[in-house]
Amino acid sequence: MGARLESSQLGTAKTSELPHSWLYAISSGAPYHHFADRAALLAAIAEAGFGYLEAAMISERDAAADDATSRLTALGRAYVNFAKAHRGHFRVMFRGDLIGELVQAKPRAFQLLWEAMEDCQRSGVAPAGDLQPLVLTAWSAVHGLATLWIDGALPYKNLDPEHLAPKVSHLLSHMFAALARNPPSRPRSSSRRRAVRR
Repeated sequence: MGARLESSQLGTAKTSELPHSWLYAISSGAPYHHFADRAALLAAIAEAGFGYLEAAMISERDAAADDATSRLTALGRAYVNFAKAHRGHFRVMFRGDLIGELVQAKPRAFQLLWEAMEDCQRSGVAPAGDLQPLVLTAWSAVHGLATLWIDGALPYKNLDPEHLAPKVSHLLSHMFAALARNPPSRPRSSSRRRAVRR
């Protein structure tokens, strides 16, 4: 049997946002011998969350129009909607201290985004070249919006997240398409800039 887990140990995840099955183990002190300790329990919550997120993203992607831009937009929309609908999971999934515990989970949501961006490049609606900065830009935008939304930060700025979430995903996809049509010039290296100054 693992040590009793106090609700205060959940960090930023509110107990009211967690699944009832997890709350039972947390609040009642009931035996939950499936989990060795607090880290194992939180990792299980996070792994379940990544599974739900993957399913939501696949469902939304498959229901989208059959073009790369629409599929990428759908993934971003699904990501933000998942965060709103599963706040407890979302808060636990990206805890920095759980990264090691999640190595075995191999979250597939990131891979879905990567594959969608590759599809955009092949279709000419994302700039050619290194995928990493493109994927990181897309992920940062939707994750940042999702976090601001569930933290309640947006309403204080007179922003309506319900209205803006699909627009942000749509804007991201079309931003990548615009960059594909007009690739930005590469920044000069610092050594080259020094040579020019001389």
